[in-house]
Amino acid sequence: MSEPGASGSRRREPVWTIARVPLTGSAVVEWFTARGIDARGDLARSHAFIDEADVAEVSVRRIWHTPLSLTRPAANTMSTRDTLLVQVAGEARLSLGDDTEVTLGPNDVVFLPGGQAFSLVSDEPIARVEIDYRAHDRSPAWVHGNGELVSATMILSAVNALFHTPVSGGGGGGG
Repeated sequence: MSEPGASGSRRREPVWTIARVPLTGSAVVEWFTARGIDARGDLARSHAFIDEADVAEVSVRRIWHTPLSLTRPAANTMSTRDTLLVQVAGEARLSLGDDTEVTLGPNDVVFLPGGQAFSLVSDEPIARVEIDYRAHDRSPAWVHGNGELVSATMILSAVNALFHTPVSGGGGGGG
């Protein structure tokens, strides 16, 4: 048995990697493509500002971008990562692989299973929070409108705190 504080009994703290990424033009499309998303829009005028934090099997992102059409095609639906999306600003239209379209506004919350094809289209600049994590079950997609899910405010507060608090050993947030 190890003494308390001995190297054998130390608990390893998870290491967060945090990136703040301003993108323009084709770099916007490349960033989304690297995450299995097809992005289309006026590339010459496209801009995105992205805060991204990763630890273990979780990725947390704050994303703002100019008008775009984002699609995760059926060919890419074998992902093992689910996504919780919270719309923060602006309106977007979400289609879940069928003809049904839902308009998302601030504080609307969407759960997208890794196996779910979707399309997210905005005609104006929008902001959202995305939390990706390794899936352990296959729940169906769902959408909660503003006011239907009290935890939207808690999710946004926690994500904002993550990016505004220095993270020991992980690269840090800071304003």
